[in-house]
Amino acid sequence: VARISALENAPELSMTTNGVALAKVAKDLADAGLQRINISLDTLDWERFKRLTFRDRYDDVIEGIVAARAAGLAPIKINTVLMRDINGDEALPLLKWALKENLNLRFIEQMPLDAGDAWTRLNLITADEIFNQLSSEFELTPVDDRGSSPAEDRKSTRLNSSHVSESRMPSS
Repeated sequence: VARISALENAPELSMTTNGVALAKVAKDLADAGLQRINISLDTLDWERFKRLTFRDRYDDVIEGIVAARAAGLAPIKINTVLMRDINGDEALPLLKWALKENLNLRFIEQMPLDAGDAWTRLNLITADEIFNQLSSEFELTPVDDRGSSPAEDRKSTRLNSSHVSESRMPSS
């Protein structure tokens, strides 16, 4: 990070992490020139986190988010994959938590990376379904599409003057 940051005309530096070790390195990364961070977090439930990740490291991820904020990394974006019958009931709790913590929340599509060929589109929760869940308690207004760059929000929604986005979400 420091070597890239030291380049003439260095790009804005961002990284994506599972957050497990972030608490230990957030300050060093920020000092080296990292400006913003994306953290993967699919649930706020400790037991569900253990089942999804096969690790008992939920507290480490939360501590990483706190450390990223303390190090001055901004914005902090939380990337969440919602899956039917797994964590599909967490759109509202995650959004409320992100708003309370002043974090940007992005719902992203599950990637079909399984070698066992168990991935199916039937498990996906669509952008429309998420929009409907969130609309039950929040006023949402779609904003213009921002293009196809994977690092940018593709389909964004304004929420009570805060920002939530849906990135790489399938249509219903």
